[in-house]
Amino acid sequence: MSVRDEPKISAFLTAGAPTTCFLPNCRKPFNGAAVHGRDGHYYCSETCAEAGAQSDMSHVEELRPKTSSSSASQKKFSAR
Repeated sequence: MSVRDEPKISAFLTAGAPTTCFLPNCRKPFNGAAVHGRDGHYYCSETCAEAGAQSDMSHVEELRPKTSSSSASQKKFSAR
């Protein structure tokens, strides 16, 4: 596969965009599209977006991908 054949990844995804439904009991992967809920989170469907808007998810923490620099420093500590 050459460089030209590789799929382009959007800057949105590269920056750590969500790839799965925010609803904790769903977590389905987005298949090319997502629904932006009124609460600012992304869901796999309008049904999940409505359920998310009605739920109290103030205790739910969004997980962000670790940056390579932080994982490198963690490896240093675990190697000691």
